[in-house]
Amino acid sequence: MPRTSEPWRKPPKAWKHEPGRPAPGRTHEQTDRRHPIGTRAHEGLRQASQGTRTLRTGPPHPMSTPFETLTALRDEWQALQPLSAENEARLWKKLRLWWNYHSNHIEGNTLTYGETELLLLHDRTTGNHSHREYLEMKAHDVGIEHARTLAADKSRLLTEGDIRDLNKIILKEPFWKAAETADGQPTRKEIIPGQYKTTPNNVRLPQGDIFFFASVEDTPPRMAELAAWMRRELDSPTLHPVAFAAKLHHDFVRIHPFDDGNGRVARLLVNYVLLRSGYLPLIVRTEDKANYLTALRLADAGEIGALVEYFQSLAAQSLEWGIKAARGESIEEPSDVEKEVQIFVRGQKSGDPGPPPRTPTQVRELILHGVEPFFRILDQKLATLSPLFAETGKPDIASVAQKIGLLLRSTAASPDYRWEKRFDFFGYTGKADAPFDFSTTIQVAFEPADYRICCDGNVLKSLRYDEMLTKEQSEHLAASILKAAFER
Repeated sequence: MPRTSEPWRKPPKAWKHEPGRPAPGRTHEQTDRRHPIGTRAHEGLRQASQGTRTLRTGPPHPMSTPFETLTALRDEWQALQPLSAENEARLWKKLRLWWNYHSNHIEGNTLTYGETELLLLHDRTTGNHSHREYLEMKAHDVGIEHARTLAADKSRLLTEGDIRDLNKIILKEPFWKAAETADGQPTRKEIIPGQYKTTPNNVRLPQGDIFFFASVEDTPPRMAELAAWMRRELDSPTLHPVAFAAKLHHDFVRIHPFDDGNGRVARLLVNYVLLRSGYLPLIVRTEDKANYLTALRLADAGEIGALVEYFQSLAAQSLEWGIKAARGESIEEPSDVEKEVQIFVRGQKSGDPGPPPRTPTQVRELILHGVEPFFRILDQKLATLSPLFAETGKPDIASVAQKIGLLLRSTAASPDYRWEKRFDFFGYTGKADAPFDFSTTIQVAFEPADYRICCDGNVLKSLRYDEMLTKEQSEHLAASILKAAFER
């Protein structure tokens, strides 16, 4: 069949029943076998892909990038091919490291960016991490190369077996993992790479509710259905590649077919679709995890457009890097340079002794040049909520370094030191039926091997004592705290 330059613009095949309405006595999912999220949702994505409908499911999304702009960036990127060997190498070094580091870190891997680079580029290890974390980082790197190879082969379509293989590759070998019984009792379960779940893997939400994924019995048929739809869309596109990738990601995680590695496989599938369509891989950054999860929650509620728009912004960022690299321009960000310096300094140390110990001098420097600026940024962001409250309270940051230094000198033998500050908002004056108050507590924990930024008891970021909290990291942390406060 002849293809247009944008095959996803062609009209879809006619439906046998009214779009958006299930056949009598059947659910949307039972009726709509071609598009597992339902006819109505697919029709909205298709219209947006063709430019006949603006993809909105609520208020304007702050990260919106129109499909036309994204396609223009893709075309500009394609026109600059081929890249020189040098420019190709530095672009893929960045994409490879970011993809590996962030996709694993989002799921709980504790290797730093510098440790990821040492491991993947220099085959060296440092830090005090479990063997499993090093193994998964290297295995994920193999998974990325496998996904790139699959995407480059235009003669074959991805299969359900390929999806299982991706999970098998990134998990590497069987292992035991902590789990919970149906009645909430702690237990352990063996994880078999590439094998569909054999027990429920539903999750308990922070408020105590259970979020249900596909049952063990429903997983094989639903994965077969998803794979069949995916192959049809790959062969005869009706959606823009980013809309396709977002829908594939969401449908996959709603099934949650594996006992472990579902998020990483979902992001590998997203980038398989993008690479096959001439785009560059998008990177979901660990600092932006709150926005990522919010977009997924909105998709769960039927607002798939939020996830599409979020992915649009990330795909545009990667294309902008690619265009800069192709033109010989710098693609380094300030945080990248700082990371490279940290790696160089660490590499010059004979024997690589591991993380440096905590000292009063180091802590004072980290506070003066990292933690204190972070709190000033956070203070500015949270101040945007002040007009909604009659009274606010915030910490005095000015003398933090001096106070911490005195405490450390007097308690140098203590196992750790934690500094907590509360931001209080009293007497809501907005349009809610009843006034309310809320507080958020930010904690900096200076422990023997590292220091951690925490919000209401949750660790947001851990760093070594030779790693300064950068301005970019501070901006992302402050933004995630503001978002969490706003969503209360």
